[in-house]
Amino acid sequence: MRPYKQLGDVPRKRHMRFADDGRLAYEELFGREGFSGPSSLLYHRGMPEGAQDVSEGPADLMTPEHEQVHTNAHLKGFDLPSQGDVITGRRWLLVNDDVHIGLVAPVSAQQVLYVNGSADEVLFVHAGSGALHSQFGHLAFKRHDYIVIPRGTIYRIDFDDLADVRLLCIEVTGLVDVPDRYRARNGQLTEFAPFSERDFHGPDSLEAGNAGPAEIWLKRSNHVSRYVLDHHPFDVIGWDGTIYPVTFNIHDFEPRAGRFHVPPPIHQTFQAHNLVICSFVPRKLDWDPEAIHLPYHHSNLDSDEVLYYVEGNYAARRGISQGSFTHHVGGLPHGPQPGALEASLDRPRETDELAVMVDTFRPLHRTAIARQIFDRDYPFSWHTGGVSGTTSIA
Repeated sequence: MRPYKQLGDVPRKRHMRFADDGRLAYEELFGREGFSGPSSLLYHRGMPEGAQDVSEGPADLMTPEHEQVHTNAHLKGFDLPSQGDVITGRRWLLVNDDVHIGLVAPVSAQQVLYVNGSADEVLFVHAGSGALHSQFGHLAFKRHDYIVIPRGTIYRIDFDDLADVRLLCIEVTGLVDVPDRYRARNGQLTEFAPFSERDFHGPDSLEAGNAGPAEIWLKRSNHVSRYVLDHHPFDVIGWDGTIYPVTFNIHDFEPRAGRFHVPPPIHQTFQAHNLVICSFVPRKLDWDPEAIHLPYHHSNLDSDEVLYYVEGNYAARRGISQGSFTHHVGGLPHGPQPGALEASLDRPRETDELAVMVDTFRPLHRTAIARQIFDRDYPFSWHTGGVSGTTSIA
């Protein structure tokens, strides 16, 4: 996903003496999988470990609902009120040990630097624009961008305008990368990949950190600690490597189509341990005269499927709107609702739908917040005798 990149000044060789204005710089390895995985090397003016205070930080509250009844669900995401900033306002809805999925609609600017020490973050910008500031530099983002932030990145997000900002938030405990099958033997994205290296954008300039101490909130294993560092972490002279924040706009995903319906793996955008992230974008539909222009009914026997609806018309679903989530649990079939098949026979052979899908290979649990926006009728929306239900579902 990230080609080699250099920003600022770095020495001729790794691990050699390097000075800035006569002062030795401090080299930091920013690496994955110990010393064996992809990495970047950063050169700081100040010692990056220097801290003068460590204390308890704000709670990262999240209460999973370990359902006694597992059912397909529709969560009305836009019913959640706006609150907090881009960090404190996150509302987690679907969680397991591999991933947390939620929304944030901030009403205030982020004041304190933040670092996630346990997870890579994928933020999908449903609405809004701005910049991510980190030790790697300035990274602009816009509407419908994915912002992929490696764990350990110390950052602050500034929005151009806080009015109507909404982000889909995905915390992933594994390394987020492009699917292995899109890569050639040398790691380059192939001609068959639905995007190329040109579509991923890294920081364009280094930041100038403020002089003096800097407060940082560190999240590790769902616990937040407050650090006060001696030096601002943006005191970087230069860096190089392949681990750094990037943006990728969903409209740069090049969709694939077939004479008959192609399954969701064709839309895969990212991979991580025990999950995949897919992009559903406007595209041509199955062109055979006898083709059915809808997904076929299927059971996710080995995974849970979450679809976040961004915009467009979803012919297979009714009652769905912008900001909706559908959660289809493993072991239960799901597919087009009654009437959708008949209505599709005369529909155009193209779709304008825009959505983000997360498939997880371990069960997801809905949180107490998800309970507040649960659509009680959805589990019965395939019932041809009319909507019914019991209070034991949610």
